Amino acid sequence: MRKLMMAVVAVTGLGLVTGCQDKKAAVQEQRQEVAEAQREAAQTTAEVQRDAAKEQAEAQQDVREEQRELAELEREQSREQLNDQSNLNDDATGGSGMTHARTEEVEGTIQSASGNSLALIVPDKNNQILRFQTNAQVQVMRDDKPVALTDLKAGDEVRASYMMDPAGKMVLKSIEVEKESAQHPGKQKK
Repeated sequence: MRKLMMAVVAVTGLGLVTGCQDKKAAVQEQRQEVAEAQREAAQTTAEVQRDAAKEQAEAQQDVREEQRELAELEREQSREQLNDQSNLNDDATGGSGMTHARTEEVEGTIQSASGNSLALIVPDKNNQILRFQTNAQVQVMRDDKPVALTDLKAGDEVRASYMMDPAGKMVLKSIEVEKESAQHPGKQKK
């Protein structure tokens, strides 16, 4: 019986050892799987980080290119503005300092007229109000007849020609009434 018990204990011990070895092998296999998953995750993370860094570098390069293009456009606009200003100065002075500026025309409705200025509402310029300097040389016409500047009233629809003086002010040269406002004396409302 003793031998039998010893045999049972030996078999049980072998079973325990074998079970432990199986569990140990399973744990070892799980550890290897976890380590492999960690390596794959680290590799994937590194790839994602490399891709993100590459995309960021490309985006930064795109921004630098856009900034260079914008700077070039701004330089080009500055050159054009300088050329335009130079051309305006040449037109105004003829390169000799003598003023003979280009005459411009505009159509609008008189907002106000006083002794030395006239304000005109210009529909073609989003109803912007242009203010002109006036003087005794302004030629004022209504129905192909000369009239005084003081005869103009708010609401008159006119065509005006002007030039820029050296100080950058618009100086009225001539004005022609195209349609009188109802504010003119002697006019009857229809």
